Amino acid sequence: MSLRSLAATALVGTCLLLSLTACAPADAPAFTDVRTQTEDAVTEIVAALPKGSTYTPAGDATSTPCSSGTGGVTGPRGTSFATVQGEAILPDMADAASVIADLPTALGEGWAVEPVGIDVALATARLNRAGSGVSVDVTERAGTGAAALEILAVSRCGRVD
Repeated sequence: MSLRSLAATALVGTCLLLSLTACAPADAPAFTDVRTQTEDAVTEIVAALPKGSTYTPAGDATSTPCSSGTGGVTGPRGTSFATVQGEAILPDMADAASVIADLPTALGEGWAVEPVGIDVALATARLNRAGSGVSVDVTERAGTGAAALEILAVSRCGRVD
């Protein structure tokens, strides 16, 4: 991943984290549930990509305490949010910007487009999976080589039992 691409992903991810809201622990779903919802959201995004796309996760889902203040996120003690990140390589002749522009239609009902909140030179979409509080940033990878998308999904806060 290029430095510019990493910087764009970090910037988009930070803004995404700033947009999260905290849940009261008694009302919050379990962390295992929000992690599963986040992984499922990425699976749906990948399934909506052109045939022949390949997704590689950047490791396992991570857990960050909502009370840590990471990226401006604040939440009650005893809750964490899940982050899932990876890269999808698109098939030959696929245009990353067009794929991103077509994602909301390909995903259909149950997904909403959210404002990205920052101006980036790369094609980017922020998508929210209805009812789950999972936000997914899909960003065109900068640089040369095969067309690719960086995918970053963040859940709402979930109770850590």
